[in-house]
Amino acid sequence: MIIDYDSFARASTGVHIAQGAALFLLGAAEAYSHDNPGSRAALAGPLALLAAAIAIPLIMLGTAGSWNLDQLLAALDIRRGFYLFIAFACLFGAAGMSRLAQASLKTAGGGWQAAFLFFLAAAGALHFLLAWRVNEEAWRQVFAWHSAIGASLLLAVAAKAAHVFSGRRLLHAAWGVLLLMTAVQLLSYRETPAAFGLRMVTFQTAPDLPAQKIK
Repeated sequence: MIIDYDSFARASTGVHIAQGAALFLLGAAEAYSHDNPGSRAALAGPLALLAAAIAIPLIMLGTAGSWNLDQLLAALDIRRGFYLFIAFACLFGAAGMSRLAQASLKTAGGGWQAAFLFFLAAAGALHFLLAWRVNEEAWRQVFAWHSAIGASLLLAVAAKAAHVFSGRRLLHAAWGVLLLMTAVQLLSYRETPAAFGLRMVTFQTAPDLPAQKIK
C-alpha cells in the first residue's frame, strides 16, 4: 500500500478550515441571537459544530485515505498524531450537541451550557498538543500558530463563562469577537509539507584513513 505523505498536509489544512468555518458561524450566530432572542439563528452555531464533526473524518478519509478505509488506517498508523484530529471531531460534535440541547430547552445556563463551554475549552487546549506531533523542523512554526489559536479559543470560553455569571454585554461581545478571531486564524492556516512529510536521514561515511604501522 502506497502512502502519499503530501496528503497529510492537505488533510491537516482541510481539518483546520472545517474547524474555522464552524467557529465563524458559531461566533456570528452567538452575536446575532444575543440581540435577537428566540431567533432560529441560535441553532446555526451548534449545527455548524456538528457539521464540522462530520466533515473532519471525511476530509481525512478523502485525502490521507483516498476514500479507502484500510489506507486511512495505514496512514494513521504512520502518523498517529492525526488521531488528535479525530479528537477534535468528537469535541466539536459534543459541543454542538450540548449547545443544541441548551437552545432547544431555551435555558440561559445550566449543565448543557457548562458542557458546551467545557468541550470548546478542551478543543482549545488540544491545539497546544499539535506541535508535538509534527516533524522537528516544522515544530516552531506549528507551535506558534496553534498556541495563538488555542489561546484565543480559551480566552473566548473564559469571556463567555464570565458573561454567564455577570451578564455584562461587553463580555458577550468579547466572546463573539474572540470566536471570530480564532476562526480567521484557522481559516488562514496552511499546513507546511515539512510538518508531516517523509523524513530523510543521510549517512556519510568517513574517508579511509591510512594504515598506521605499529612499532
